[in-house]
Amino acid sequence: MNKQKWYPSIILTAFALSGMTALIYEVVWARSLQLIFGSTIYAISTILTTFFVGFALGSYAFRNLADRTENPERLFVLLELAIGLYGLIILYLFKILPSVYLYLTGMPGIQLMQFFILSLVLITPATLFGATWPIISRIYANHERLGRGIGRLYSSNSFGSFIGSMATGFFLIPLIGIMATAIVAASINLLIALTIFALSGKMKGAKDGS
Repeated sequence: MNKQKWYPSIILTAFALSGMTALIYEVVWARSLQLIFGSTIYAISTILTTFFVGFALGSYAFRNLADRTENPERLFVLLELAIGLYGLIILYLFKILPSVYLYLTGMPGIQLMQFFILSLVLITPATLFGATWPIISRIYANHERLGRGIGRLYSSNSFGSFIGSMATGFFLIPLIGIMATAIVAASINLLIALTIFALSGKMKGAKDGS
């Protein structure tokens, strides 16, 4: 019973950290995309557009799976693991994109082409972040009343996003640089995955024992 009491708090903390990494990635990628677009306006517009589309797509695509699965914790672990790994892979994709940009220079509609190319790169992590919502809601709803639980999830994720954007712009990038900041975010996602994987196993063992 004691484990079940603190488990919802762990879920809230994990989702807050997940929201924090989302904003860390957004700020880091906005800085990186300036090298391609040459303008913060285009970079931020591309990131925000792709992230909101990805959030909606991920939530919609995983809505039924979240209800059907018998182990939502495992799905959440896989999503966080995928986000963390892609957060590392995308650093190398950004190194390739300037060469693609130079190849496209002079072609008609180049900014629109840049938008679609970068959206393809960013849509995967955005969709994965969106998919965490129905999954984490299913996990938390098992331990809390629905309305109160969703409210707490939303507030914790929003607070984590606030911390992520502030910390990245004012502390992390000035102190350790863009690449190291992205690695920190990816490491947090991987840590979330490992922690929930370990704790969900203990919870399952406790329920089986009872």
